[in-house]
Amino acid sequence: MLEQELIKIKKLKEIELLGINPYPNKKYKINTNIRKILINKKKIINNQKKIYITGRIYNIRNMGYSTFLDIKDYSDNKIQLYYNINNLDKKYINNKYYINLFKKYLDIGDIIWIYGNLFITKVKEYTILIKKILLLSKCIYPIPNVKIKNGKEYYKFNNLEKRYRMRYLDLIVNQNSKNIFIIRSLIIKYIRIYFSKFNYIEVDTPILQNIPGGAYAKPFVSYHNKFKKKIYLRISNELYLKRLIVGGFNGVYEFSRNFRNESIDRLHNPEFTILELYVANKDYIWMMKFLHKLLLYIYKKLENKINIKINFNKKIKSISFFDILNKYSNLNINEKTSKKKLIEISIKNNILLNNKYKKDKIIDDIFNYFCKNKLKGPIYIKNYPTIISPLAKSKKNNKKLTERFELFVNNIEIANSYTELNDPREQLKRFKKQNKNKIDKDFIKALKIGLPPTVGIGIGIDRLVALFTNSSNIQEVILFPQMK
Repeated sequence: MLEQELIKIKKLKEIELLGINPYPNKKYKINTNIRKILINKKKIINNQKKIYITGRIYNIRNMGYSTFLDIKDYSDNKIQLYYNINNLDKKYINNKYYINLFKKYLDIGDIIWIYGNLFITKVKEYTILIKKILLLSKCIYPIPNVKIKNGKEYYKFNNLEKRYRMRYLDLIVNQNSKNIFIIRSLIIKYIRIYFSKFNYIEVDTPILQNIPGGAYAKPFVSYHNKFKKKIYLRISNELYLKRLIVGGFNGVYEFSRNFRNESIDRLHNPEFTILELYVANKDYIWMMKFLHKLLLYIYKKLENKINIKINFNKKIKSISFFDILNKYSNLNINEKTSKKKLIEISIKNNILLNNKYKKDKIIDDIFNYFCKNKLKGPIYIKNYPTIISPLAKSKKNNKKLTERFELFVNNIEIANSYTELNDPREQLKRFKKQNKNKIDKDFIKALKIGLPPTVGIGIGIDRLVALFTNSSNIQEVILFPQMK
């Protein structure tokens, strides 16, 4: 246990010996917050309005019989308080607890309730004169006390591992961290508002699935005791959402929590949030325009809250998959290039040395090697090969390419979209080629009933938030990322 923690626990016991409950039940009134006080400060002073607020202590400055302190509340604003026992009710003047309140008993981190009046100090700072005070929650774990001197910050809480493991402390100490999650919430809110204009329906689909379908990834495996069988955490919700379009909905979407038992790095977390939207009677060209309008809408809503350098006002350029691959590789690869030739290219560039890899994996690795670090964007990469797009509809004039695009910004894939394959015969054929043992037969049955021409898109919410908050690591935008 830390030395500071032992000191705080000693204070806690002393408070209890004085008959004070350091964690009382609610017996207090709140009529405002610090943000409202600062906005209406002149009016509050003129009307001598009584103030009842709560907040966490961030700074204490003892000056003889008086104490100045700063508190911060849920509105993310700070205000100065002034404490002098002579301003309290007369019954407290000889009370040991109140005499030594800030010298012996209360600390930085404690949560307090106060009643008082607003006034202006001699140095023109708006301050609340405390008339009543109540300890609501004693902080017994030391909080970093960030100091600013000559423009420099000291005692910062900036160790990444500690910040992610103790996010509650990170949110208290680092205002930027809290702002990121406020922006995250706003982004999701604005997406919902935008979709409501088109009457798209938000839905929930199963997290526990019999077959982990809709994407190619290693799932987390669990066991259902009642049914006595393996069950999987979803890697995608795509196949369920398309079932709903079959059922007659025109547009459905879900903010889906997905799980993939794979790597952890700055762009990947084992559990992540993805937005999936499916719209009937549209195609991938329509979705390119729709996505651009959505991003522009979010950008304009957040314009005064973020400092992003991406200009979404301009038209987003698009280029075909093999065109950009050949541009950056100086090779001549296309959808007809043989697996043997692709392996030769891979070996020559030290991309892979295992010729047992399937052709789709080889093409994907070659593209990532030559292109992914060059897609500053925003840019749409379109017309992906069919072999790496098992759920996408093939192009009318070339069955080896699909009506699919991905949006890249700052070399990061933000969204994946395609016109949905709705031919059950072709879909079954592709499923068998991909994995004969795990075919979602019920999804094929749904396609047999008839999926109208449909377009779908998946947008990585964690990556989108990272983009809008200039975060280089998605762990910055996930409240509680997975740690070792």
